[in-house]
Amino acid sequence: MPYSAVIFDLFGTLIDDFAASVGSMQEEMAEALPVTYEKFISLWNQTADMRIAGDFDSVEANIKYVCLAMNVHPERGQVMQAVEIRMKYIRRALQPKPEAINTLTQLKDQGYKIGLVSNCSIEIALLWPGTPFSSLIDKPIFSCLARLTKPDERIYHLALESLGVLPQSCLYVGDGEDRELTAAAKVGLHPVLIRTSSPHQRKSHSHQDAREWRGATIASLGEVLQLVTR
Repeated sequence: MPYSAVIFDLFGTLIDDFAASVGSMQEEMAEALPVTYEKFISLWNQTADMRIAGDFDSVEANIKYVCLAMNVHPERGQVMQAVEIRMKYIRRALQPKPEAINTLTQLKDQGYKIGLVSNCSIEIALLWPGTPFSSLIDKPIFSCLARLTKPDERIYHLALESLGVLPQSCLYVGDGEDRELTAAAKVGLHPVLIRTSSPHQRKSHSHQDAREWRGATIASLGEVLQLVTR
C-alpha cells in the first residue's frame, strides 16, 4: 500500500531536544520565585511525568505545586515571572530544525497528510498556534491534552484516527525516545529513526530505541521525501 501520511515526533525530530537549555531555565525560575535552586530542580524534575501526562493545565499550576511541596509561598508576581521564564525557553526551543519546514511544505504540497505525536507539557500546546508548524501539520496530538503518552499504543491510534488513515499507509519518524519506534511498529505504522548528533540521543536512557534500532534510518528530514515515494 502506498504511503498517504507521515506522523512526526517533535523534540529531537522537528526541533532540537530541550536538554541543553534546561539548566539555565531552571536557575532563572528558581531565582525568580525565589527558592533554593538545588531543591527546586529536584522537585521540578520529579513533576516531569505529571507535566506530559496533563496533570497541570497551566505552567502556573505546575510551579505552585512545586512551591507547595517545598513549603514556600511566593507572591503572584514572582510566580508569573517564573512562568514567563519557562515560556521564553520553550518558545526558543520550538524553532524548526534545518529542512523541517521545507520537508513539511513539500509533503503537504504533494498531498500527504501530516500528523504529530509528542510527549510534551502544556506550554507546547499553548505556543503551537504561533509556530510555523501549525499551518503545516494537520492534526497534532499532544500528550498533555490527550492524557496519553508514548509508548502507549492508544496515542498512535488517536493520531491515525484524527488523520483518517490506516497504519500500514503511514510513516512514523522519530528520534527513538520513549520507545516510540517500537510502539509505532506494534501498531502497524512504518517507523523510521532519525539519527542526530545530539549526545542526549546517544546516551540517554530514554533513547533506548535509538541505540538498539535495526529498522529504517535517516540522517536528515529531507530523506523523508525519498521514503514516501519509494
